[in-house]
Amino acid sequence: MTDLAPVLNPHLIGHGEAMRQVTEAFASGRMHHAWLIAGAEGIGKATLAYHIANHVLSSGQNPLGRIDLQHRITKLVMAEAHPDMLVIRRTVDDKTGELRNVIIVEDALKVAAFLRRTSAHGGWRIVILDEAHTLNRNGQNAILKILEEPPTRALILMTATTPGALLPTIRSRSRLLQLAPLDEAHMKTILAQSAPNLSEDELAQLVKLSGGSIGFALKIIGTETLPLYEGMIALLREMPKLDIARLHTLADQIGRKADAEKFDVITTLLMNHLHEEILSDAQNATKPPSFGNRLQLLDKIRATFASADHANLDRKLAFINAVSDIRNAMN
Repeated sequence: MTDLAPVLNPHLIGHGEAMRQVTEAFASGRMHHAWLIAGAEGIGKATLAYHIANHVLSSGQNPLGRIDLQHRITKLVMAEAHPDMLVIRRTVDDKTGELRNVIIVEDALKVAAFLRRTSAHGGWRIVILDEAHTLNRNGQNAILKILEEPPTRALILMTATTPGALLPTIRSRSRLLQLAPLDEAHMKTILAQSAPNLSEDELAQLVKLSGGSIGFALKIIGTETLPLYEGMIALLREMPKLDIARLHTLADQIGRKADAEKFDVITTLLMNHLHEEILSDAQNATKPPSFGNRLQLLDKIRATFASADHANLDRKLAFINAVSDIRNAMN
């Protein structure tokens, strides 16, 4: 399986309208100083940001969507070594060894210092703020000050899964690029390249489960979660009967600390499955749903999984409790 980091990915499939807008803005000489690239996790936001950086720093020589791997700018960008490009993202906490949940203000303050410097190549200076929605309030205020009085030939590219978490003043001073989930054809094209050994059935199932997110599809493949998902769905279909032994076996496979990513994938798939069931019932006139109870159940399970994720609680127990709550709601 090929799973390239966004900075290393020379191809961007889909998002043609977003690429058109950026290309035309840059060619016209009226490039906006800040772009907010928004959309679901794993659909190519960061890849687009790096492609824009390549395009601008190469003075348009690198086309969006298919950059030249041999171009000297491409090599510098891919190494994150271009002197006129700064990347800010969540970092690892030295005390815990874990990835922080937020971009700390100390990192956000590096943006102003970077943009005060003269461009090494006499052109644009570019800042990529990956997962900008994780900036804490002080960090957002630091970025806002720059957006209020942007330096000449400075470009800030922010990616955000939840742009509503950003200050309204940051959003209003940025040009929005809202990326839609990838369609079935684009998903199949990328998966055929990234995981050529998939069967037709596996390919179809991944397209359906991933919701247009190539990043999530690759996570499902990388964590080998499809068999676990099928086992989970089999348990749910038998409800209100519940095979406790099978439930514990499944929970054992995702509950260890080393299986954190597998736990994240399977719980996301469970939440998506429950959400789809509510929507399906809503469209079925002969089976009116109890929306209040079902939505309360979703919120309860979401809180259970969030506690296991952020508070480092027992993942196995969290999964068992969630499935038990679903069973109890059916009685």
